[in-house]
Amino acid sequence: MTKPHTALIAGAVLSLGLLTGCGGGEQSAGTDATGSASPHATASAAKSADYPGEPIPGLSAKPAWSLAQKTGAAQWCAGDAALASDKQGQDGICAVGDAFLLVEDLSAPVAEGEAEPQTAHFVGHLYDAATGKERKAFTVECTYDPSVSDAPGRDAQVQVGTWKDGSPAVLIRSCENTQASGLKKAAVKTVYTMYAPSGTKLGSSTYTDEEHAGLPVVRGHVLLPGEDDEARTLAPIGGGRNLVLPAKLAESEPLGTGQGYATVGDGRNGPLSVIDRSTGKSLWTTADLTPPADVAAQIEDGEEPDAELYPLHGDQGILVWSASGSNDAVITTVDLRTGATVAVGPRTTLKEFGQVDVPVVSPDGKSAVVDFAGEAVAWNTATGAELWRQGADEKEIRPVAVTTGGVLFAELESDQGALSMATKSLLGALPQGTNVPTQFTTNGYTLIPADNGLFAFLATKA
Repeated sequence: MTKPHTALIAGAVLSLGLLTGCGGGEQSAGTDATGSASPHATASAAKSADYPGEPIPGLSAKPAWSLAQKTGAAQWCAGDAALASDKQGQDGICAVGDAFLLVEDLSAPVAEGEAEPQTAHFVGHLYDAATGKERKAFTVECTYDPSVSDAPGRDAQVQVGTWKDGSPAVLIRSCENTQASGLKKAAVKTVYTMYAPSGTKLGSSTYTDEEHAGLPVVRGHVLLPGEDDEARTLAPIGGGRNLVLPAKLAESEPLGTGQGYATVGDGRNGPLSVIDRSTGKSLWTTADLTPPADVAAQIEDGEEPDAELYPLHGDQGILVWSASGSNDAVITTVDLRTGATVAVGPRTTLKEFGQVDVPVVSPDGKSAVVDFAGEAVAWNTATGAELWRQGADEKEIRPVAVTTGGVLFAELESDQGALSMATKSLLGALPQGTNVPTQFTTNGYTLIPADNGLFAFLATKA
């Protein structure tokens, strides 16, 4: 499943709190699943600025709040908790539940050739999406030797992830690095702490060796080191039973709720299997299922149909069926635990060598739209009823995001626009220089950057 990202966000310096740590070590030195957070800032109202741009179709006429830009106080979207520290991309994640998480890098510049220990200083700001008030501030300070290693990255210390039940969460990797002195060796300690979007602490685990400093966190579990061809251990933050899964299953983003489901096989060169991640057991394969009648009619004797599975909502998925070698496909909704067909949806066309695009789903999971091969189609996922289809004389509609109010933001060839998800009617083109919003909080807010600051808009109804 792809995640929408927003790159640089410019903002204002607010009151900061303190949460210290960083690390490495050998085995887990202990866990702490309870207790309050370290001292943090009292919530403060966001500073205001005038939005300089034109109205954006699908969003409120005026921003709900804003952060005025201040020189030397850039705020960026946070990192992705499910990725290792050396695999973080240029983009980041801002939305976390009903809040936004932004990160300041307050580290002092380091001169080339510097050999003395340095301290990287980051502050994560958790803002209420509706009001802009700061719910919590997280400060991370990591000491490092610039002659030995690069400075820690802000996107590796303050991140957005998911908790054990699949709900959105903040991950703070705090650092406590001790330099060698006398008979004492240098020590590295990493503390993984997760917080709910409200700012409430969910759990914490500590590791005491460098090998454990930048590990991925998948559904509230730290993916412990191991070889790619070995079974991997997922250790729950705050304590609990470890999960042991094949490497590819352990590293993949789960489908569904809780610890969710993983898939084995690509569905084209053999059946696709669905695995319960909490037990490691196989639940069903596409070979056990009956494809839609339109697909079954195209299957030649002795051949298996192709199938590709995508996330939908809750414990349901989108399963796209096609006859082997055919680009004609039928979209279905399935139950992830049993494989049972919930609804048979519209036909679609696949790309010849497999698709890179994925369905874009509404927040409630009741509708979805996909553009696999230049012909977008939207449907009701509960009934399978087609909502609309891109006309032969229309621009290609490449879906990007659907809001809680039923607005579809999409790329329209060289333009970008907002459409009604239910009817395809064009609400308007986006102003020049304004990018399609890609991230929305659970209560419908998105962040729009401008030269003079950062602006939070509420999605309107289509």
